[in-house]
Amino acid sequence: DAFATKRPTSLLPSIVHDRLHFISSIIDGRRQFQHIIHMSIEDEDNYDEDEDEVDLSSLGDWRKFRMNLAETGAETSPSSSTESVSSQPKSVSKRNEALLTSQNSKLAREYLSGVWAHAVPVPEVGGLVCRMPLEVEIYRDEKSEIGKKLRDRVGLDESLDDEEESPDNSSNDMGAFYPVEEESDEKSAPSQPNLSFSALGAKTAFWYRGAEGVVRSEMDEITKLAGENNQIDASKLSRSTLEFLERYLESQRTWQEVCLVVENDEKGTTSTVAINRPMATSINEDISRLVLYGSAGFSNVKGSSDQLSSFLKAFRDECAIYVGGPDCQAEPALLIHGIRDLEGAEELSPGTEIFKGGLSAAINGILDGKYKPLEFRFFVGKNEYKQFALGRKVNLGKYQPIACARTLALKQCIGLPKPLYHEVLELCGGELKEISSLEIMKRNDLKED
Repeated sequence: DAFATKRPTSLLPSIVHDRLHFISSIIDGRRQFQHIIHMSIEDEDNYDEDEDEVDLSSLGDWRKFRMNLAETGAETSPSSSTESVSSQPKSVSKRNEALLTSQNSKLAREYLSGVWAHAVPVPEVGGLVCRMPLEVEIYRDEKSEIGKKLRDRVGLDESLDDEEESPDNSSNDMGAFYPVEEESDEKSAPSQPNLSFSALGAKTAFWYRGAEGVVRSEMDEITKLAGENNQIDASKLSRSTLEFLERYLESQRTWQEVCLVVENDEKGTTSTVAINRPMATSINEDISRLVLYGSAGFSNVKGSSDQLSSFLKAFRDECAIYVGGPDCQAEPALLIHGIRDLEGAEELSPGTEIFKGGLSAAINGILDGKYKPLEFRFFVGKNEYKQFALGRKVNLGKYQPIACARTLALKQCIGLPKPLYHEVLELCGGELKEISSLEIMKRNDLKED
């Protein structure tokens, strides 16, 4: 995915980038005061201490069952769009489907037979979390100072209320929300991919464009602080400006990140791996050592072990390696696949049909011709969230949890014609599809399917 995509040009001028590390150090010192406690309390009157816990394995594919309920009109998430899930597309990129067929024909058949995705309120093991654009974060975090600025700027609450009461309101003119550049050259005008002219599309475009204006305004104020030597004194930045810069920098670091949730425990520790950050598609001995032993064991393993030799032989033609995240890169890479009967493999969560581990059996299976290298994915590092930190990020509008067919999590993300981020959001339909369209408009390097 990274091979086919690139971040839009940064809004920050070079003079600000020169001071980012200094500003970030100040921001880091403030984070310890910004915890948000989010707890759910069970009704003690309805709690039966003798009641046995539910065995998830006995529920079968309950995620698909929930999706089917959603398609019939049952509401599965209080935060989901009011539009019916049945309006979700079943195919969003023929070129992506063709690429998947060439990489893994069996997985492609499963994908084509019924891929699905929809928003859920909380992260689930075996599901995805997608990084939302900064504009979405500002809109969703309505109680924050920057969120209040958005509502004050465009009179958001009143405008949306008027829109609901007056369907024929002129605010539904989408041309007002998708302005083209002043230049007359048609090539300079942004494309409008899959734009919706529904009430939901107009509403989404309205607050999104307002949030873009807030971002530009904040950036303008920051650049005005630069002195004659093109430097910014971070000590003169206000609390609200520092908080905005924290949001901005984090959104840049995690831009359009699509992560698979691989672990979650009762203590609030959650681990995810970014599945759209390719690192390598071919290997040498150094990369193989990193995958097998991690950065900590990289220099400690001498010579060429039998496992290293077998790994090099099995994956010499193709090997999909991803940067899973910045944490735990000293550990061996995490192996993810969809092969149930692979010896040593463990299902991420009952019913997901997504598995981790089983490296030795994978190597032997490839050498015996039973499996193909691109049926496996290796992730170096991960994102580790402690004390319910991921849940807090979701509550703040930074990430959107998504339940999906396993094919979306298992498919390779190498050179996709349509970035995985947009594929996932479009499959979700509703507001997420509108957000995807607005984000695509910022780019001129993507071709319509």
